[in-house]
Amino acid sequence: MNLDPWCRSKSLERILKVFEATSPRYFFHEAINWGESKIKGSCPHECLNGAFCSTAGTCDCQIFQALGTRCQIVPNMGNGRDGICKTWGQYHFETFDGIYYYFPGNCSYIFAKDCGNLEPRYTVWVHNSPKCLGSVYYCYRSISLFFSDQQEIRIYGHEIKKNGISLTLPQTIGQISVEKLADYILVKTTFGFSLAWDGISAIYLKISEEHKGKSCGLCGNYNGIQSDDFIIHQDDYTEDIAMFANSWLVQAPDDTKCVPTPSDFPNPCSSGMPAFEAIFFKCQILLQFPFLSCHEYIDPYLYIASCVNDLCKADDDETYCRAATEYARACSHAGYPIQDWRDDFPACTDKCDDSFVHRDCISCCPPTCTFEKECLGSNLQCLDGCYCPDGLIMENGACISLENCPCSFHGLAYSVGSKIEQECTECVCVGGIWNCTEHDCPVQCSVVGDSHFTTFDGRHYSFIGMCQYVLVKGTGKDKFTITLEKAHCEQNLGLVCLQSITLILEDDLNKQVTVSRGGQILTGPNQGFSLNGIVEIQTLSSLFILLKTTFGLKILFAIDGERIYIQLTSTWKRRTLGLCGTFNGNIRDDFLSPSGMIEGTPQLHANAWRVSSTCFAPVHVPMVDPCNINQQNIGYAAHCDVIHQELFAPCHFYVSPGLYYQLCRHDACKCGSACLCNALAHYAYLCGQRGVTIDFRAYVSFCGLVCQKGMLYHHCSSFCRRSCMALSAPERCTDECAEGCNCPEGKYYEETLHFCVPM
Repeated sequence: MNLDPWCRSKSLERILKVFEATSPRYFFHEAINWGESKIKGSCPHECLNGAFCSTAGTCDCQIFQALGTRCQIVPNMGNGRDGICKTWGQYHFETFDGIYYYFPGNCSYIFAKDCGNLEPRYTVWVHNSPKCLGSVYYCYRSISLFFSDQQEIRIYGHEIKKNGISLTLPQTIGQISVEKLADYILVKTTFGFSLAWDGISAIYLKISEEHKGKSCGLCGNYNGIQSDDFIIHQDDYTEDIAMFANSWLVQAPDDTKCVPTPSDFPNPCSSGMPAFEAIFFKCQILLQFPFLSCHEYIDPYLYIASCVNDLCKADDDETYCRAATEYARACSHAGYPIQDWRDDFPACTDKCDDSFVHRDCISCCPPTCTFEKECLGSNLQCLDGCYCPDGLIMENGACISLENCPCSFHGLAYSVGSKIEQECTECVCVGGIWNCTEHDCPVQCSVVGDSHFTTFDGRHYSFIGMCQYVLVKGTGKDKFTITLEKAHCEQNLGLVCLQSITLILEDDLNKQVTVSRGGQILTGPNQGFSLNGIVEIQTLSSLFILLKTTFGLKILFAIDGERIYIQLTSTWKRRTLGLCGTFNGNIRDDFLSPSGMIEGTPQLHANAWRVSSTCFAPVHVPMVDPCNINQQNIGYAAHCDVIHQELFAPCHFYVSPGLYYQLCRHDACKCGSACLCNALAHYAYLCGQRGVTIDFRAYVSFCGLVCQKGMLYHHCSSFCRRSCMALSAPERCTDECAEGCNCPEGKYYEETLHFCVPM
């Protein structure tokens, strides 16, 4: 098939002059002659997209500048189409590379799929209505989404189900986020996939450059070449639209047996030429003001063709409005919205609720009361629909001013003027921001398991990797660096463990302390470096070691290597970098890299802070749900429900449980009872910091500690002054404590006997 668009070389101005100079009656007199010759059977197949059978027995495609033996495709030659694949009105499709085609299939089809990987990162099915009569915009349609290691996400209208269970929005599932914006359902991922579903019939899919040449399905292969989009399932090329589309037919479990569409499917405008003439001139409005402003970016001809195809099936105001809407949407998606076009379409007038206005360009990443979302490069530029007027922000479905934004604290919302006391700080909610009194308030960064991090400013993220990373880099006076080493676990090489943490003072390797998994403590090679007076090391309990400095730094290290807590006083504000973030109260810049750039994903952030560049630095690591892989551990994950239950209820006001339930479930499925108990212990530790003691170990049988050497379990205790040696050489103790095993009251640990004895 020769796809050289010879007729597209004319400028739009010249085309308009041709239309102006040509008498409509004369033009359609010729068209009717073509139609009559076709009716006599001189063309082997019925012509499509408004084309007519010429006296030569071939389809004349000039009317919409279409191509192919049946004029079955209309290329989009605009320079702003930007790799967006779309389908609308049940039967209209445009590939990533800009080929429009009409296909009246009534089955389920692979709309787009990642064919560049053995395990597809994404697959999109579109389920067409088995019977679609009249206007294509009233036909039932739905979509199915499949992502790596995820169960089917099915979207019907505005209802979303995962594995048959309804989801509330917004929702984050691994690397996938699902939310509602105006009348759209938006599905975005961290790997360059952004899909918008209008709840009726339209799908708009944009994928990033990294997916070029790897896509397949009804959307084509996205390689920038229009002439090879119709690759059928067996990697052969065809000009036959039906053969191409039928090769991507899928039989969904709840579908009735579907019959493939025949290759000679009829033209929706095959009957009633006088009606066609009127329809054609109605759709020609897309060549006029105000649509002219977008012609350079989005070619109007394929939308005129789709408009004609629609009105031939149902010539009513609503269908006419929807047909014009698709061109306006294409312009908005490319970033060139058309202003005030609805004035000429009564059926398209504003139907928004009183507090909303209709907007043709709503940002796909609108500002919120909390903070602006990360706008991924694969986002559509903007969407249309009912939204807040300028100057107002959407919050829980209502439009409010920035001054009335609530504040968030541990997952709970607080209205303007609310006050909270947090340790040494009193904060007042002012326009979505906590206005806090400045005291010497410590902050904390935590590492839980091998992959879960919370920065000083409270940003939660996870990443996968094995390397030595800069956890915290303190700058200026008393500068220090804390590094973290992650490697294969000795007991299970299939898992990653935190092996050690190292504190380096003044960038001097002779002044370093390393605490390893198991509790081993190593100091720098220069024995002249004295810990006394600079770093104090204490074994708080059978579970924790504490490193405490004179310059406002504390490190609480779990001896099993499963948890690390870094605490800093406010003197370090705006003086930290690394995986723990920037400690400035702004979570937006916590992914600041050594080069001064803010990285877009947790994985890139972690890669930027590798100590050695020789470590493997994965860019796109699929966040696999361990519960889908380790079915044997689902029983352990069920015990995470305790976080939402009565035992932890006193803590919910201070620390919202949702995030910690997800962390618990993830880790319990990954590595069973040990990881379950570590996740519960982390949540209990945070509760304890707010003055709420949770004895979960007595409640969850897997998590009970067996204390030896005559010791007992304590929620908060310290070995300080609890040994026989300390009686003869008194220790300087602080109020630091941690959970674990320790000698009971009145007894002291005797090092030679390895047992607790009376004084």
